[in-house]
Amino acid sequence: MKTRDWVAALAAAAFCVLIDISGTFAQTGAPAAGPPAQAAPVVKKAKAKPPDQSQTTVDVTVVNSRAAGLLELEATESGFPTWKKIAGPLKAGQKAAARVPRGKDCKVDLHGAFADGQSLDAEGVEVCANRTLNLKD
Repeated sequence: MKTRDWVAALAAAAFCVLIDISGTFAQTGAPAAGPPAQAAPVVKKAKAKPPDQSQTTVDVTVVNSRAAGLLELEATESGFPTWKKIAGPLKAGQKAAARVPRGKDCKVDLHGAFADGQSLDAEGVEVCANRTLNLKD
């Protein structure tokens, strides 16, 4: 066989190898290097339990001992800026149950608005020991 025939045969063989390799890349994106990788198992995350409401709040009784009706009473953990409405409206002489946010030391700040235009502001009110909030003139 002539040298030119050998070169042509060698080139044809190399071309066939390249086609075979490129077919592997086209099908998988990478050369086959072993068995296909298995997908990672799906792990379900445990849902966080909501905090027990008895640990985050205190049940109190709000007594309106003022002559004017209570429009709204708000509370927040002592020193915190987020207020939550806990009672109102409440007529003069009436009482109502309320759920107050429990601070780490059971102290809350209160803000009330009354029908006669007056307001009430109290800081550091201990709600765990005495569970009655008596609103007075």
